[in-house]
Amino acid sequence: MNKKIKTNSGFTMMELVVTLALMGVLISFAIPAYNGVSEEMQGKRNVANMQTIREAFFHYFYRMHQQKGRIAHFPPPPENEMKIMDDDWANTPMDSLLSPMAPKDLFATGELPKNANNNAFLYETWNDTIKMTGEVMYYIKIEDIDEDSPSFGKSFTYSI
Repeated sequence: MNKKIKTNSGFTMMELVVTLALMGVLISFAIPAYNGVSEEMQGKRNVANMQTIREAFFHYFYRMHQQKGRIAHFPPPPENEMKIMDDDWANTPMDSLLSPMAPKDLFATGELPKNANNNAFLYETWNDTIKMTGEVMYYIKIEDIDEDSPSFGKSFTYSI
């Protein structure tokens, strides 16, 4: 008697369909989770870039305060309508009478940090005098005004 041995090598159509369906379900959970994490990280990078700008501007303020013949000041704000730290502003000397140094020169990369969409932040500066003591407070504000940015509307106001 000859018995035929039947071998099952390969997948049935049902096994293949079930496997593809399970993979689809897993991917449908993974992609939104990845996008959420990615957007969160972009927002944190934007905040870190704003803090880097703040630190560089404060160091500049202190250097001006410590040098004879100079008046302590932050880099001047942009003169464009929206007060955006654009490339023209970043390349313009902060005090053409004393130094050719531009705002971008305050950073090791030679470029002003931008948000995750490669758009510049808003930058404002102002002074206020405390009437009781006559002390002058110096303020700067840095804000992400890019509507497509995960940190849109987030701003920081700092004072010395």
